Amino acid sequence: MSENKFYIPLRDPFDNKRGELFSRDIQWVFKGKVERLKLDTVIDTKCNNFLICNYLDMPDFKFREEIPLNKDIKNFCVKNNIKIIVCFSREVIKPEKRINSDDWYWMFNRDFSEERVINFSFFDHAYTIGRFHHAGTIINNVEKTKKFSVVLGRLNNTSRVWWCVKLIHDNLHNHSDIIFGKIVSPLRKDYIRDFVNRYNIFKHDEYLLDTLEKNKNYIEQDTFIEKDMNIHRLYPRGLEWTIPDEVASTLINIVFETLPFDWGYGSLTEKMWKPIIAGMPFIWVSFRDTKSYLEKKGYKFHNFIDYSFDSIERDSKRYKAVYEEFKRLNAFSFEELQAMVDNEKHITEHNKKVFYNTDYDKRLMNVFSSIK
Repeated sequence: MSENKFYIPLRDPFDNKRGELFSRDIQWVFKGKVERLKLDTVIDTKCNNFLICNYLDMPDFKFREEIPLNKDIKNFCVKNNIKIIVCFSREVIKPEKRINSDDWYWMFNRDFSEERVINFSFFDHAYTIGRFHHAGTIINNVEKTKKFSVVLGRLNNTSRVWWCVKLIHDNLHNHSDIIFGKIVSPLRKDYIRDFVNRYNIFKHDEYLLDTLEKNKNYIEQDTFIEKDMNIHRLYPRGLEWTIPDEVASTLINIVFETLPFDWGYGSLTEKMWKPIIAGMPFIWVSFRDTKSYLEKKGYKFHNFIDYSFDSIERDSKRYKAVYEEFKRLNAFSFEELQAMVDNEKHITEHNKKVFYNTDYDKRLMNVFSSIK
């Protein structure tokens, strides 16, 4: 089998007409084993050569516009048999929203096969391991003091907004046994109300509209679970890769994935791996069949949790079913729930081993070796 050789561009292959390159993620994934490609670079044509052009900002990329590759870069790659990969290491976009090209392959943060698309779950591989280590992720042996950590993240999708308002309506956002967090910055003022109206989120739960209006000011404020946290510290410092003691002190974590939709199948992020690393049971608002996706990778699940929500086809019914399971579990006392968790500690220990013992590098190389 030929060796895989990876390059990142020295200059933007679309002449800066599709947004800004972000090669740092690729350097993370390949642990620095990439070279910057110049037009005088000597290429070993016996290798499987790849030029990986990574971007972060999807709106700037103009997926539906036919913006050609730089002619010199394209010709150099054709001459040296270098496959060009246009990559979005943290995102995925629906097939109908992009134009395919014979000049490059797409690569998205997704684990699902399509023609001329390399779907590769970056957060499920060496990228996540490296980022957690770089952030200094340490799971302190903190005492378990609360039942649930419900950290919604940014309120920019329907499930998170619905959960936020529903928790407030049920007076669970400030429950003594629940840690609750949400981020609104830097969303504009009245974004939440406009978002609710645009997607008709409460069409079947109109009683929640009154809760939304009465708590509008609170909902539009950031609520961080750490006392010293703010939006200006969180992302610039990579602190989203840490697992706060506040989360580790809870028995069960509720995961709110970035793309909890069927079309986002296989697009897990660091959010799903945090409870696994922390040795915690978890339930999730994610794409359908997340459980079977994880089981194929060797992960196991708890007998005291009802995961039937995971197979529900309709997205809105699925995230509401997760809420019902959360409420069912929350009806147990802290002591009862802790006994259930402790009784199946072997499952969380097993899952930690699977995460850390997976040969991510081999899996990564297999993906590229399969490209002809």
